[in-house]
Amino acid sequence: MNRDEFAKQWMFYRIMAVVVGTVLLVLTGFLISVRGLQNPEPAFYAAAWTAHGYLFPIYVVATFMLSTKLKWSFGKTILIMLAGTIPFMSFLTERNVAKEVSRTNDTTTGSFLV
Repeated sequence: MNRDEFAKQWMFYRIMAVVVGTVLLVLTGFLISVRGLQNPEPAFYAAAWTAHGYLFPIYVVATFMLSTKLKWSFGKTILIMLAGTIPFMSFLTERNVAKEVSRTNDTTTGSFLV
């Protein structure tokens, strides 16, 4: 795999991690508002959770594709996939993966290949 292919997969993962994390964070805020504070449910509430339900599998695929290129263990791959189910965790995980990719890039003399 060349550098451009890896860069596309890396960007796909990063975008999905941020999108899934943002949607989950916003929806969790609404969940607290609706259930905890007894506010009325917004009109888009059910549709937004459904959208998250469609976005999360795309995040899982993006994570899997990246994990095969970086040769992650099965356990690490699953933990990173599950990070998309906990508010804020996908942001933290994406930052940690970015550091790992940067270290990998540095040790492979400018190539993203592992």
